[in-house]
Amino acid sequence: MEEKNKGLIIFGIILLAIGLVASFYSQTEYPSGGRMTYPYQSIGILLDVAGIVFIALGFLYPSRKTPPPSNPQ
Repeated sequence: MEEKNKGLIIFGIILLAIGLVASFYSQTEYPSGGRMTYPYQSIGILLDVAGIVFIALGFLYPSRKTPPPSNPQ
């Protein structure tokens, strides 16, 4: 069984979490009647997509294994 690239998976999860928070961050604009706006929604969506891509790459590409040291005699 191939080992997954845990670094890419963790980085993807972090990007996905930040993207979700940014996507759902709301701000109320009082001069325009108390309307709710989502100022970081487009950036959040981009971070979500990037996070999903990095998670997929982490599952597809195995991590590099260093070869065992040779034993000179």
